[in-house]
Amino acid sequence: MYRLHGTVRGKSRRQLWVIAGCLVAVCLLAGGMRWRGRQTATPAVPVVTYSTEHPVETPPQASYTWPGAPEDPKYLSIASVNIAGYLQHVGVDQNRQVAVPNNVHLAGWFVQSVRPGERGLSIIDGHVDGRRQEGIFKRLNKVKIGDRIDIELGSGQKRAFRTVSVTTVPEKDAATLLFSQDPKVASQLNLITCTGPFDHAAQHYNDRVIVAAELIK
Repeated sequence: MYRLHGTVRGKSRRQLWVIAGCLVAVCLLAGGMRWRGRQTATPAVPVVTYSTEHPVETPPQASYTWPGAPEDPKYLSIASVNIAGYLQHVGVDQNRQVAVPNNVHLAGWFVQSVRPGERGLSIIDGHVDGRRQEGIFKRLNKVKIGDRIDIELGSGQKRAFRTVSVTTVPEKDAATLLFSQDPKVASQLNLITCTGPFDHAAQHYNDRVIVAAELIK
């Protein structure tokens, strides 16, 4: 599993605010920071707004019906490291943080970032593991620069990205990096999960791995 903690302040219109930690959470403090990202999910589409400490560990069955809209990101795959799975819509949770997927085999597209392939920055988080099962992003730290990331939309259209950086940072430094966009990249995709040593006392990982990619088609 993975959890996120901490806050950052925005630096420009190309940067967002986030809490980065094991759950990749963004904190919206009353009277302080306010989230200013775009709400892009179709209203009728279910959005995860409760982060559970015990996500489901059973893989989606063949009968699974993805509930998104045609223009929404549906499926993510990184063939080079054998990562593949459906995408949930995640919003702000009960702790005023970015919610995390309720199944370790699903990744979460943060609906207040742009859809993958649109101009701007898209954010996707995922579990590194659960209590018994590997998470969808278990091998995210194995991604290399130049590796391809494919996103399938609900319509069946594909968006392809090329990895431009893979960065491992301490938890306290992850927030700014996760929600920063390279000004030279018009359409950027950032993926995040936990990595590094596991702190058994605190029950979370000490580091985060962030993969940044640019749209190629």
